Amino acid sequence: MRNLAVPFDFETPALRQIGAAVARVNGINLAQGLCLLPVPEVVIEGAERAMRAGNNRYSLAQGVVELREALAARVSQFNKIVCSADSVVITAGSTGAFEIVCEAFLRPGDEVVTFIPFYPYHRNTLKRRGAVVRYVPLERPDWGFSIEKIRAAITPKTKFILITNPGNPTGKVFSMEELRAIGEVAKERDILVVTDEVYEYLTYDGRPHVSMASLPGMSERTITMGSYSKTFAITGWRIGYLVAPLLYVDLLRTIGDQMFVCPPTPLQHGVAHGIVNLKESFYLEQLAKYQRKRSILCDALTRIGLTPNIPQGAYYVIADTSSRFPGRTSGEVVDLMVERARVAAVPASDFLGPEVKDDPLRSTFVRFSYSVPDESLIAAADQLRSL
Repeated sequence: MRNLAVPFDFETPALRQIGAAVARVNGINLAQGLCLLPVPEVVIEGAERAMRAGNNRYSLAQGVVELREALAARVSQFNKIVCSADSVVITAGSTGAFEIVCEAFLRPGDEVVTFIPFYPYHRNTLKRRGAVVRYVPLERPDWGFSIEKIRAAITPKTKFILITNPGNPTGKVFSMEELRAIGEVAKERDILVVTDEVYEYLTYDGRPHVSMASLPGMSERTITMGSYSKTFAITGWRIGYLVAPLLYVDLLRTIGDQMFVCPPTPLQHGVAHGIVNLKESFYLEQLAKYQRKRSILCDALTRIGLTPNIPQGAYYVIADTSSRFPGRTSGEVVDLMVERARVAAVPASDFLGPEVKDDPLRSTFVRFSYSVPDESLIAAADQLRSL
């Protein structure tokens, strides 16, 4: 067979390799955002009821009507995005949502502006589509950015600005003022904004979640990606969605149909049942649980000299390794943690890529996830002391 060249610098994320390594030593995986909390019983009941009622066939390409209606109501209430069920497309997770967006709007050589550190699945999808990625740095400790650098990154080839809010890996929550500034630039340059808001219910210390599409003049130029993978702890169900201007819905729905026909029909019903029946107290209790987990992990990291950036949202902590392990790369620190403490984290390379791999000031961090039971976090903290 002839050699088939890989068309871009795609590598298996270190995350996957580290997960396998820590499993071999029966350790604790704080690398991947596995979301090991229990699934709400009402969500499981809804899926089971749908299966027994015969909802085991293809759904409409745009998704189950009940789920689109439930999402439209929830998004209108919580995100303040004016939309209807016709504006919603159900996808195979938020990853599938982003695949659809990229297929719809990008051709080789087109450009996208986004922030760095980045979510590696976003970067790899853009590269695989042949897009040129223009990065705007988020600066520690508060992950601020320069709006002028966003303006400078936009060219006539730019198709959209990509925002993850709350951020992965940074835990950054974009303020209304920051989003307004970005939105004004998008309007000036007449480009789209694509937002990934899968951690929308996890914003800490009283910070509100603000959706770009809720801001004046932005609903017609914003595509919002979401998922209930994290909210309902159903990462394996792969139920995500897009909320888009009606102008684009037919295109996005058709591409989704060609890519994966439809997400699992009974699982769509399960998510719809959960959205309709779970009260607001559920979301507040989830937030309180994660805020407690954040404290457990950040306190443990501080004690061993891995200085954490206290996340504003999501369920990840970036910790600086340079003081505790001077001269070591973040990859070497991760290997050491697995070997000595049997605890896994993700090195900076997964979130910086080859674009900035030689920058020692920005690559001395690792990312931990705290989406695990409290007892696992406490055990990980004890084991990390062996470092």
